[in-house]
Amino acid sequence: MNEISNMIKTVQIDTLSPAGYNPRKLEDDAQENLKASLSTLGIIKAIVIRGSDKRILAGHQRTKTMKLLGITECPAFCLENVTVYDEVRFNQLHNFTEVEVSENQPLLKVNVPKGTVGFTLVQPKDLIMVNKGGEANKVIKLTELVNKYGQFANAVADSEGNIIISAIYAKTIKLLRMPLLVYVLPEGMAEKAEHYFSLKYGEFNYDHIERNTYIQSYAQPERHPEGADKHALSVLYETQVIPNVTKATRILDFGAGCKNYYEMLKGKGYDIDAIEFFYCGPKMLRSKILTEQVERDCKEICAHLEKYGRYDVVVCDHVINSVDSLEAEAAVLRTCSALCKPGGTIYWAGNTVYGATSSNQTENSKRKRGTFAFLDEDKFTANFMNGVWYFQHYHSMADICECNKKYIGNTFNVFDNGTLKDKEKEIKSGTFEVVAVNEIPAPPSQLLDAVRFEFTLPLPEGKRYDLDKYIIPVLEKLLK
Repeated sequence: MNEISNMIKTVQIDTLSPAGYNPRKLEDDAQENLKASLSTLGIIKAIVIRGSDKRILAGHQRTKTMKLLGITECPAFCLENVTVYDEVRFNQLHNFTEVEVSENQPLLKVNVPKGTVGFTLVQPKDLIMVNKGGEANKVIKLTELVNKYGQFANAVADSEGNIIISAIYAKTIKLLRMPLLVYVLPEGMAEKAEHYFSLKYGEFNYDHIERNTYIQSYAQPERHPEGADKHALSVLYETQVIPNVTKATRILDFGAGCKNYYEMLKGKGYDIDAIEFFYCGPKMLRSKILTEQVERDCKEICAHLEKYGRYDVVVCDHVINSVDSLEAEAAVLRTCSALCKPGGTIYWAGNTVYGATSSNQTENSKRKRGTFAFLDEDKFTANFMNGVWYFQHYHSMADICECNKKYIGNTFNVFDNGTLKDKEKEIKSGTFEVVAVNEIPAPPSQLLDAVRFEFTLPLPEGKRYDLDKYIIPVLEKLLK
């Protein structure tokens, strides 16, 4: 019992304070389900708090519901020195470890004395991995937090010792060769526990996190052609753009990132312009934004538009996954349509929901950004890097088709790593590419509003671009 008390403490609920960052919303029906779960099962999962000030790190909705039920105390993991980034990660991961549902879920069993009920500490030798399953990316993230702060969750087992809730967390602890805290259910309660923990308890919501759009360059992957690591190659450029353009094609790379593909094609004599509003240099060091270069790029685009009209081809490579709102996504794609001639080709690419949420992507989980996401209702997730928050946006096949029809037109193909996909089927990889005919479904007023949005994006220190003064007069003539 002393070992258990060293891991979790009993705390008075009225002494706890909620965190303002809590990224989860709970609707009325979910609240009632949570009340029923607690009333039926009792408190079988400990919450997570910061010991110094009793701030709730994970378990906000459960704590709120316990108060509604008149419960005055609960078990809690007490952690210290938790960073702002890890506060949100604890909440995300803790919610995941409670409601995980996966075809690759590991199967574990604990050896406990017959008749054991309630919290018990299981030693590594008594935690048996029957089937390791998948979930490598989630195990990596859980391991990082456990190594940094100590354990922050418990598993739940049925009366036979089969772990039925938080199996991936249990797998993590098994691999770390640590004792695992387990709540063993009374006989006959496993089915009810599985039912309640399979229900949906709210949506992730990131409205509380400030949007600093100029930080969004963190969400855009670096692309390097010619001899670079294969993960740095642009699939869109390599499989779709380069094979289908000639030196007579007038090309614009909109949202060009570090501009390496632009530089490569320009050096080979292609007629290409490029603009990246948060351009920090060829290696995207994400330091000072080179606004003077961006203004020069804008003026080059305007000169090209005045001399030749709109571009034959507009490339928009992994820009829509780096927007921070649906409004920004609409502005990006409509701007591409505004800058491309009628009947021209728009190439655009992004990240998939499958890639963000699929559980067994070991290779991707080892890469810099990984594929680990907790999506809100609009399929955004918030990430933290170098002391700042940025957002990633993900798309299903239905989202891809809806976006293209709404902002570009009905004539398009969707590819998965260069392979043509059936639009009725989901993409089962991390990225997608679209090749679309620009049919310009929006009226000129909407196109101009979108361009104005893009060319007046915010900058640090409360500043904004005013590049609309150059491009709007040019486009007004072309869009008549």
